[in-house]
Amino acid sequence: MYTNGIYNEIQTALHRGERVVVATVVKTVGAAPCGVGSKMLIHANGSNDGSFGGAPTDAKVTQAALQVLHEGRSYMTHIHLDADNNEAVGSCGATLEVFFEVVLPEPRLIIAGAGYVAQRLAWLAENLDFRITVIDDRRDLANPQLFDKQVQLSFGDIPQSIREMEPDESSWIVIVTRGHHLDKDALRAALETNAAYIGMIGSPSKVRHIFKDLQKEGIARERLERVHAPIGLDLGAETPDEIALSIAAEMVMLRKKGSGLPLKTVHSLLDEEVTAHHE
Repeated sequence: MYTNGIYNEIQTALHRGERVVVATVVKTVGAAPCGVGSKMLIHANGSNDGSFGGAPTDAKVTQAALQVLHEGRSYMTHIHLDADNNEAVGSCGATLEVFFEVVLPEPRLIIAGAGYVAQRLAWLAENLDFRITVIDDRRDLANPQLFDKQVQLSFGDIPQSIREMEPDESSWIVIVTRGHHLDKDALRAALETNAAYIGMIGSPSKVRHIFKDLQKEGIARERLERVHAPIGLDLGAETPDEIALSIAAEMVMLRKKGSGLPLKTVHSLLDEEVTAHHE
């Protein structure tokens, strides 16, 4: 596929929230069926755009790309082509050196509720590379004047809206609605999805009560263990700004695979100096 076509397909896939792999030939050895710079786009379902010279070769590249997507990291590898299987042009076979690049969509943050905490969280998350959608069934809060123009607002039933948005592995859901029952209904809807992160605001007693109710309804403990509730890191937060900061901090920690510990504790610089002195 010509380069512009590949990039157009990448943008289309990312807009749909898909994870994809771009395979690029960086070196060839032997009678390769394609040249350096050839590209293929491989989708998570195994379909592809572009070709490296035939179905057998493309199948090998696709299999390798799906493994790359499963591991979630980009790397270089060699694809060996067998002339006996019509994978190479000549009779001696060939080798492609291929760079597989994982391309991830910008994560989507779905905030259920449009109150003060949601407003402050949306403001913080705008600088954290999220596509933000805020849902509320109160017209006065689902108000463009309360949010930045980049935030998409959805007015309507919150649990139903969550289901209709079909959150996937690139979606993060934060539940900060106005009440116990609505939080529970929104959480139930969120647990039906494949969202990467589900967090719910609330006191320990409220969260415990909601968990018990959902377990009585047949929701397995393993699914509830996915939920970050009470949401956020322990910052001693009290105000909407502080609570939003604690939520954003937890999301960054999980996204970047951080420990959540103070950097002072992580590095222990004074301990290093003492050890070096004794040595």
